[in-house]
Amino acid sequence: MDGNVTFLGEFSKKLVTNTFFNFLGRCWSFILTLLLTPYILSRLDVHDFGTWVLMTIFISAFNPGQVPLFDLGGVFMKYISEYQTYDDYEGINRVLVCGLFFYGLFGIALTSSGVLLERPLFHLFHISDGASSAYVLVLIASAISNISAMLLSVFKGIQRMDKSNSLEIGLSILNAAGTIVFLRIGWGIFGLAANALLNAGLAVIVTWWAVRQMIPKIEMSVNLDKTLLRDMLAYGVKMQVSSIGGLVSFQVPKLIISRFLGTAAVSFYEVSSRLALFMRALPLVMISALIPATSELRARKDRDRILQTYLMASKYVAMLTVAMAAFLITEARSVLTLWLGRGFESSVVLVQILAIGFGANILGGPASQTGAGVGRPEYDMRGTVLLAVLTPILGIALVHSFGAAGAAAGTTLAFCAATGYLLVAFHRDYVRNSVKTVLETIYLRPIAGGVFGALAVKGFHTLMPQLSVWDSVRYMIPMKIAVDFGVFAASYLVVLVVFRQVTAIDWNNFLSLISFGLQLLRHPSRMLSDEN
Repeated sequence: MDGNVTFLGEFSKKLVTNTFFNFLGRCWSFILTLLLTPYILSRLDVHDFGTWVLMTIFISAFNPGQVPLFDLGGVFMKYISEYQTYDDYEGINRVLVCGLFFYGLFGIALTSSGVLLERPLFHLFHISDGASSAYVLVLIASAISNISAMLLSVFKGIQRMDKSNSLEIGLSILNAAGTIVFLRIGWGIFGLAANALLNAGLAVIVTWWAVRQMIPKIEMSVNLDKTLLRDMLAYGVKMQVSSIGGLVSFQVPKLIISRFLGTAAVSFYEVSSRLALFMRALPLVMISALIPATSELRARKDRDRILQTYLMASKYVAMLTVAMAAFLITEARSVLTLWLGRGFESSVVLVQILAIGFGANILGGPASQTGAGVGRPEYDMRGTVLLAVLTPILGIALVHSFGAAGAAAGTTLAFCAATGYLLVAFHRDYVRNSVKTVLETIYLRPIAGGVFGALAVKGFHTLMPQLSVWDSVRYMIPMKIAVDFGVFAASYLVVLVVFRQVTAIDWNNFLSLISFGLQLLRHPSRMLSDEN
């Protein structure tokens, strides 16, 4: 199948519009996280920060780019998108009632079991007993946040990412303000937990009000549809396996490090993880609208467009992901110093290792999201079972010999293995061709370009040794990164053009995207009304 694909008319405009707003929301969230991290570190020592990182595993829905503790958002998006295709608002009401019932029971179970497990967990991961009160607040916040995430899925399901992201941006501002206030008055970890609880409750109120304003026909006044609940859970179990696999890969390494190296070491891993997640954010946004989009195409029985959309997403995600991962690996020391100053040099190698693993994870994203959208989440489910098994095994095996770098390496190796399995299974069973085709036409040349670009930067440093002086002066680092980026980008693009990864079709797609983006910025309300 030809990898040179074009935008697909009105359908692609909707996909691009939703991706654009997801991009704004995700960028805002990550920028806010990057700005807040130095402030939090200035108010907490590395032990307290490491403790808070462990606690945020329970409220990871508040941490951009990380996997929620128990998330059925993809299930809600799929069902709401299909009901919205035929204006079946009673069906959407039934979906939300099922979700509220499920998350109510789940929240009670989560909080109760968390309280019962507090002592053994604190002992196992070397958490101070002084964090007990904050831990309880964190559990309650986690239970409540699932409900607001479900309500946000209404906007995502009807493909109004502008609404969902505007809400999330507004709530993130309140969350950031609360973080600053509670830390400034000296409440420490307890203040962060109290802030999380306040924001979780407020998020439910605000999102429900926004849903009712947007779609007055949504009332959740219908009775519980037990048959629909069973169907949703049957579908959701497969997706939840994927979610748990993601939870294991992103969060368990921190638990392993805490257990074997202490909470202070968690801080160094966490800042590395946040930086690698920032690298991962933009490519992730590019595929964030695939589930509702492909669900709509599946409802219309348009397999050809599903495959075209998958190939287009895979090609552009690969070019962007490889470029960002290769550049971050090259510039890890400079970026960390610019962001946090001196004292985090040990995190450089962690960033470089995690950039490879997180990048590999994104390369399988189009297959994962397309499979979920067409009702075949088992591809991703099986891959993440492998991920969930390998991550702790490799992490524990390697942390003894290599410390935190070993835990990071275990995560990266697990990501690579799981992504490889996912691509092989998806192409064999759904696309019905060999994965070798997509590896040769989509992934190989960007990887070669990334290696060449990194080598070009190293060679440029050999010719211009004074750049190493810039790297030692914090206010000079942005100039050094900018120069390196120019060298890297030029070298990377040369490889893509010479080996025809970037063609005239891609150039036309890029121009069309720019034109559409400018129209969207000039007349957002008109463009949104046209899409709906």
